[in-house]
Amino acid sequence: MSDFKESLYKKKSFIYQIGEEYYAIGANTFAKVTDSPEVDNIELLQNALQKGNDRQIEKYLEKITRNANFYRVDAREHYRLRDKLFKFLDQLEASDEAAFKSLQDQVFRFDELCEKYQHQV
Repeated sequence: MSDFKESLYKKKSFIYQIGEEYYAIGANTFAKVTDSPEVDNIELLQNALQKGNDRQIEKYLEKITRNANFYRVDAREHYRLRDKLFKFLDQLEASDEAAFKSLQDQVFRFDELCEKYQHQV
């Protein structure tokens, strides 16, 4: 678990669905973004993936990553935010194993997409 938490916090920021909520998570990033208009891009990315439209996949992957970066905190807040994320992940793993597994799957998929579309993770 510790390796997963550490690697997630070091990644390029992205928006993940956890249960019914959406969170921007990544390097210096952890924010609930469920009510943000950026969440619509997740559905558009999913549609592009289903259609196999590489141009749109790359477009929405970049857009979601850029939007998630808006939630980055100042480096001085790094440790506080990291601890908050780690506590959240520990609680999620203990209370909702399916949601935690889904997050791990999403992170793995994000890594694959970044590799395929040559984005730095």
